[in-house]
Amino acid sequence: MAKVKHVLNVQARTAGGTGDARRLRKTGLIPAIVYGKGIEPKCISVNATEWQLLSRNELNILSLVEDGKETLVLLKEVQHDPIRNRTRHLDFQAIRMDQKIKAHVAVRPGHALPAGASAGGLLEQNLHEIEVESLPQDLPEEIIVDVSGMNLGDMIHVGDIAMPAGVTAVTHADIVVFTEVDENAAAAEEEAAPAEGEEAAEPEVIAEKKTEERAAARDERKKAE
Repeated sequence: MAKVKHVLNVQARTAGGTGDARRLRKTGLIPAIVYGKGIEPKCISVNATEWQLLSRNELNILSLVEDGKETLVLLKEVQHDPIRNRTRHLDFQAIRMDQKIKAHVAVRPGHALPAGASAGGLLEQNLHEIEVESLPQDLPEEIIVDVSGMNLGDMIHVGDIAMPAGVTAVTHADIVVFTEVDENAAAAEEEAAPAEGEEAAEPEVIAEKKTEERAAARDERKKAE
């Protein structure tokens, strides 16, 4: 369960389009919106420095505070500007403690290395988030998976992961999350594979057949002449 309460101070704002959003960012604020079932969408702004510090944590549920009033929300989307390396916009969904929600939760391997590591194994993570459903108070910030028992060739699927109490996985159970691959075998396969653009050698039997076909074609042309 998520035991840390993440609080974010916000201010109400009037929706004013791209120009107003740009002016907000210049003053160190991030435009954001809060929406939810049965409520009118509300435009707000967030202090960029406060958000930057808070976003270092695994965030799902936050408490938005405006003039002393708290609103429980789920972080739905973060729009990032890769050129300026800053957050452009935030989307929050208002939630209720008595209603289940769906959210994507980070999944990570435990600290212990897989058993196959001693035999040249390499742990590959194919899925970094799992969509789950739960009541807000049961939603974990992350899911840690014990991979210590994995040997070469072993896989861990979504359905193999024990979910925390009150949490149900929404992501399909057959999707692979972790694989313990044989690093040496993978390297050998790469070396044996033909280089890009290089055609595989033609089988000898097929080559001989094509030679015979070309000779027959020449004979036919001579006869025609």
